Amino acid sequence: MSGKIMRIGEIESDIDYRHDKANKWGIWTTGALTSEGKKILKKYPDYKILKDDWMVENDDEFFASVVYAYMVDCILQEYSDNEYLMNEYIKATEDKIATRPSGRREMSRKGINVAFLKSFEDYIKEQNNPGILKREQEQEEKERAIARALSAEYEAKHPHVPCPYCKSTNTEKISTVSRAVSVSLVGAASGKIGKQWHCKNCGSNF
Repeated sequence: MSGKIMRIGEIESDIDYRHDKANKWGIWTTGALTSEGKKILKKYPDYKILKDDWMVENDDEFFASVVYAYMVDCILQEYSDNEYLMNEYIKATEDKIATRPSGRREMSRKGINVAFLKSFEDYIKEQNNPGILKREQEQEEKERAIARALSAEYEAKHPHVPCPYCKSTNTEKISTVSRAVSVSLVGAASGKIGKQWHCKNCGSNF
């Protein structure tokens, strides 16, 4: 269900508010979301104000915004006595994804509603499965740590520092042992003194 709010109010499709798509007959499309937006706008014409939102650049984004606004309105009405969700909506009105990139404090209604829908989705998940958000966060942190470790290991075995002489990336880091052995054999004549990388293409140390 990640990224998808199930049907709310009079909406007939499953909504993926993070990618501006809806699921109609098993296919996720922008057109299905636009269709839902048109139906809502016809019944609730006041949503036309969303056309002036700086985040809305075309008709599909406008109709998507109509759907999200309608969903949020339904949620706020149904959960009007839920203090947690009311506070989450207030937070959404200050969320960075709703703030104009120019830095001006001009908030996007679409951005506010998307931020709140994410909070609502997390709330429902937590209600259905207490502790799941913490477990998911811990799992994500674990996966990021593994990815960082693998990246560091790969970089150590497959360095991509370009040779300043021939520009080849077929280079390797000169180990401390290799540098010490070289100096012990040829002393000050060692080409590895003060060098960190060796180019396997041209043989230079740098």
